[in-house]
Amino acid sequence: GWAGSPVPLPRAEGTLAKFIDPDEAPAVKRRLSDVLDLEDHTLLLFYKSDKAGTEDVFTPVRLQDMCKLESAWLKVTKFPTIRSFDSVVKLFYGPEPVPSDRTMPLDGEWECGLLDEASVSATVAAMKASIDADGPRSPYARFVHPNFKDTATSVYTRTAVSIKVEKDLAGDLADGVMDYLGREYGWLQDGMISSSAYIGEEDSFVPKDSIRVRVVCTGTDEMTIMVAPDFLLAFASIMLVFVILSTYLRSVFLACCGMFQIILSMPVAALIYKGLTIDFFDFLHILVVYLVLGIGADDIFVLVDAFRHVSEHMAPLVKPGRYPDEVLKDLLKRTWVRSAGAIFNTSFTTAMAFMSCSGSKAMPMRTCGWYAAISILLNWIFTITFTPAVLVIWHQRVQDTRCCIAELFSLRPLGEIGQPGTESKAAHRNCIEVALDRFYIRAMNWKVGQVRPVPWAMGLGLLAVAIQGAYFTSQLTPPRSAEVWFPDTHMMTGFSTFMADNYYQPDYKDYAIVEVVFGIKDFDISDIDIYNPGGPGGKVIFDGAFDLSTKEVQDGVLSTCEWLNNLRCEFDGCKNAGYNTLRMQSDKKTHSCFLEDFREWNGGTLPVGDAFLPALKDFRDNAAAGDYNSEFLVDEVSYKEDIGIVNGELKYAVIKIRSTMTMDTPYSQGNEINNFIEEQLDKHIQTLPAPLARTKLVCIVFAFLDLSRELLNGLFQGCGIAMPISFLVVLASTRNLVVSGYAVISVASIVLCVLGFCKSAMDWDLGVGEAIAGVIVIGYSVDYVVHLAHIYCEAGHHGITKREERAAFAVRNMGSTVFAGAITTAGSGLVMFFCFFYFFIKMAILICVTIMFSFIFSLGFFMSVMWVLGPQGKFGDLPNCSGSMRMMSSGGVETGKQAEAAQTADDGEKAAPMPVAAPTTERAAAGNAAVVPVCVDDWEETEV
Repeated sequence: GWAGSPVPLPRAEGTLAKFIDPDEAPAVKRRLSDVLDLEDHTLLLFYKSDKAGTEDVFTPVRLQDMCKLESAWLKVTKFPTIRSFDSVVKLFYGPEPVPSDRTMPLDGEWECGLLDEASVSATVAAMKASIDADGPRSPYARFVHPNFKDTATSVYTRTAVSIKVEKDLAGDLADGVMDYLGREYGWLQDGMISSSAYIGEEDSFVPKDSIRVRVVCTGTDEMTIMVAPDFLLAFASIMLVFVILSTYLRSVFLACCGMFQIILSMPVAALIYKGLTIDFFDFLHILVVYLVLGIGADDIFVLVDAFRHVSEHMAPLVKPGRYPDEVLKDLLKRTWVRSAGAIFNTSFTTAMAFMSCSGSKAMPMRTCGWYAAISILLNWIFTITFTPAVLVIWHQRVQDTRCCIAELFSLRPLGEIGQPGTESKAAHRNCIEVALDRFYIRAMNWKVGQVRPVPWAMGLGLLAVAIQGAYFTSQLTPPRSAEVWFPDTHMMTGFSTFMADNYYQPDYKDYAIVEVVFGIKDFDISDIDIYNPGGPGGKVIFDGAFDLSTKEVQDGVLSTCEWLNNLRCEFDGCKNAGYNTLRMQSDKKTHSCFLEDFREWNGGTLPVGDAFLPALKDFRDNAAAGDYNSEFLVDEVSYKEDIGIVNGELKYAVIKIRSTMTMDTPYSQGNEINNFIEEQLDKHIQTLPAPLARTKLVCIVFAFLDLSRELLNGLFQGCGIAMPISFLVVLASTRNLVVSGYAVISVASIVLCVLGFCKSAMDWDLGVGEAIAGVIVIGYSVDYVVHLAHIYCEAGHHGITKREERAAFAVRNMGSTVFAGAITTAGSGLVMFFCFFYFFIKMAILICVTIMFSFIFSLGFFMSVMWVLGPQGKFGDLPNCSGSMRMMSSGGVETGKQAEAAQTADDGEKAAPMPVAAPTTERAAAGNAAVVPVCVDDWEETEV
C-alpha cells in the first residue's frame, strides 16, 4: 500500500521508525524499493576557495555560501529517501559540540547566518586534532585536502548526498543545484555548438558568490543526453558534402541525387543489419554517418569523372547537346566497366578493414564494423546501378541548363560528334585539373640532365617521413590515463583522479570492489547471444570439491580474508599514500568476510560437520549486512548473493574489499596491479586446502582491462587482415606485382604516419579511440593509392608504355577525383570538431590527418615512385589473360578494330558515328589508327 498511500513518504530512512516497527524496517524498505523501482544515486558537491587555488575554503563567508546552496537544493528537491547527507556545512552549523556529531534538518530550512571567526577556528582545530591522531581514518579526512594535516587549511572541501530515487527521476537529481548555479543545457554557449550544464571553466568549477562549485551526479546519463546534439551535427556534415558535390560536379541535380543515394544506404544497411538478427546500436555507430558521407561522395566522383573522360576522349562534342541513345548507351557501358571495378576495389578494401572488427569480442566494435561494411558496400551497389540512371537523365535533359526542374520534361537537342583529338565544346576542365596539368605534371616531368629531381626529392622526403612515423608508432603505449569522453572543462572529466589527488580520504564509491570467489570452476557461455551479451543465457559450472564444513577449509577462507586485507600494493594505480595496501584504510570497515561475520553472529565459534550448513543458512537468511558492514561496503554486500546456496547446497562464496584503485584506473596501471595480484593469489592458493583450489579474483577494473586489451588486439588484427587484402585487391586490379608492391608500401606508410602523429604531435596513447581509428585509417589509406594504381596500369592498355606517360595519364584522369574525394571526406570529418564528445573530436582529427597523409602519399610518394621507378611495358605483369579480360580492365577502350554504325535517335534524327582514339593527351604515341566502335558486345580487337 506504500505506492498508493496518501501518507507522505518519509524523507530519510531513519524516520521510518516513526511509521513502522524497527524490526520490520529492512523488509519494508525492500518492498518500497520494489514497488517504486528505486535506485541508489549519489550527488557530489565539490567546493573550491578560489580559481588560483591558494586560499582557505573554511572562512565564514564561503561556508555561508555553501550553506545557502545546499539549503536551496533541499527545498526544491522532490526525492523522498535521502539515505545519507554527508555535508561539510553540518560540521560548522550544527548545534552539537563535536563537529562529526552535528546534524541538519533535511527539509532545507536552515539558518545560514554568517559564522564568527572563533567558531570556525574551533571546528577547524577539532578536525586537525582528529586527523593528526587518526590520519585517513579520521571522520574529517574526506572533507579536506591532504595538506590540511600540515597547514590546517584546505583549498577544497565537499558534500556527498546518497539518495534512493525512482529510476525515471534519477536524471533530475542535480537540477536544483544547476538551477541555483545558473547552469543549463543549450546551444551556442560556453564556446560550443551544443553545451552541457556540467561545463565549467578551465578548472571544471563554476563561480558562485565567494566559492567555486563542481557537481557530479551518478543519476545524470550525460552520454545519452549529449549524443543527440552530436547526431544532429551530422546534418551539417550532409550539407557540407552537398555543397562540395554541387561545386565539383557543377550540377545541383547530380548533387541532390548523390546525397539521396548516400543517405539511403544507411537505413537500408540498418534493415540488413537488423535482418542479421543484430539489435545492438551504440553511439559509436553514429561515426558511420560521417564515414559513409565521404566514401559515398568519392564513389560518385569516380563514376562521373569516368563518364566525362570517356565522353571527351571517345566522342568529343564539337556542338553542345546530347548524345544519340545508342552512343550514350555505349559510353555508359564503357564508363561502367572502367569505374565499377575501381570503385569496387576501394569499397571492398575499406569494407574489409571494418569487417576485420567482426572478430572482436567488444560488441560496439564488432557491430559497428558490420554496419559500416554493409553501408559502404551498399554505396558501391547504388553507385553502379542508381548513378548511371541519374547520369542518363542529367545528360539528356539537365546538363548545361539553368533550371533543372523545368528541363526534366524535355530532351536537349542532339549534339555534333567530332573526330578524335577534337576539343569537346561540352568539356569543362575544372581548376584542379588545370593546376595539376600546368604545375604538378610539368614539375614531375622537369629534368636536370637525365634526372627528374622533383619526384626523387618528394619520394625520398616522404620516405623519411614514413620512417619517423614508424619510429613514433613504436613508441605508442597502452593508456597511461583514463579514456576521456567529455571536454576537459566538463565537471565529470577525471573527477575520480581529482578526488584521489585533492582529498585526504576520497569518496569510497569512486574506488573499485575487489572480490575473491570460492567454489566456481568455470562458466559455460555457449548459449549466450553474442549480440546481446547482457541478455539471458550462460551457466555456472561449480566446483564439486568445494565444502566449508571442515575446520581446515574454514581456516583457509579466514586466512584468505586476512591475506586480502593486508595485501600490499605499491604501484601508482593504488591511491594509498601513507599505508600502501590494496584495501582502503578508513575509520570504518572496508572489508567483508562472510565467515568472520558468521562467526560473530554465532557467538564467536564456527560449527563444523552436519551442523555447519543449517547454521549458515540461518545466518544467510536472517542477518542484516548493515549490522556487520559500514557504509563503505553495505551496498555491495548481500549475504543471500555472496553465500551461494543452490538447491539446498553451498556452491560458492564471496569475500570483498573496498580497494584503493579508482574506477577509471588506466590500462597500464591496472594491468600491472592485475598481474601482481594474480601472481600473489596463485602463491596463496598453494597454501590452501584442495577444496579452495579454484579460488578466483574478480574486479570490474580488470574487466575494463580486458576490453582495452581486446581493442588493441582488434587494431593489430585489423592490420593483419586488411593489409594482405589490400595487396590482393590492388594486384587483382592492376595485375602487376611491382605496382601492387609500391601501393602496399604507400598504404603502410600512411598508417604508420597517422599512428606516429598520435604520439609525436598529440602525445596520445594507444587507447580506445586510437584502436578504433587504426581500423578506419587502413580503410581510408587504400582508396587514393588504389585509384591511381588502377589508372596507371590501365594506361598500358591504351598503348602507353613509358612510365612517365603512364603516370601523367593517371594524374590527368584521376588526380582531380582524388582531390575532390579528399576534400569531401575531410569536410565530412571537419564537422565533428564541433561535437560535444571528445571521442568524436579525436575522430575528426584522425580522419582529417588520415586524409591528409593519404592525399600526400598517393600523389607525393606513390606517383613519384611511379614517375621514376614505375614498371614500363609489361614488366611486372601477371601472365596475360584473355582478350576480354584485358578489355574489361581497360574499360573497353583499347586500340583495335571495332564495328562502325550509325544510330537513329528517338526523335528520328541520324546519329553521327562515334570515332574513338586512345584516351591520352600524348595521342601520337597511339599511332594514327582510329577506333570506331558502336557497341561493346563484340570484344574482339582488330586494327582498322
